[in-house]
Amino acid sequence: MSQSVSRLKKELDLGYVAPPLTPAGSRPTLDLVHLARQSLGDKDREIEILALFDQQSGQALARLEALSGRDGAVAADLARMLAASARIAGAFAVASAATVYEAVVLSSGEGDAGAEALSHLKAEVCQVREAIGALLAR
Repeated sequence: MSQSVSRLKKELDLGYVAPPLTPAGSRPTLDLVHLARQSLGDKDREIEILALFDQQSGQALARLEALSGRDGAVAADLARMLAASARIAGAFAVASAATVYEAVVLSSGEGDAGAEALSHLKAEVCQVREAIGALLAR
């Protein structure tokens, strides 16, 4: 993995900000410039933040799916924490989807709207986790 880490550090030093899975004309899956600011330019910290977000977002998503329809307050709290972590990592689409899911759960409970919001959140988390995996594999 040290070779992967050194390659990622080099790309981050060069300002590489085009992560995979970025549709043309939209904001990037991961905002690596924001991540660099959050970590004060420490490349090891950037890698650590991405790895932690990858792990924690997967766990949070699994818990949200398990809670589906049972405990809206807990699901809303978990979505709020996921949104905060996503903002730190530069995964703003995940943060937005988590905020929407939280609002839906708090306003109308689960139901069809909650299931749709959770499905959208899952898609955003999966896309970011794929991008993180691709970056960390380099």
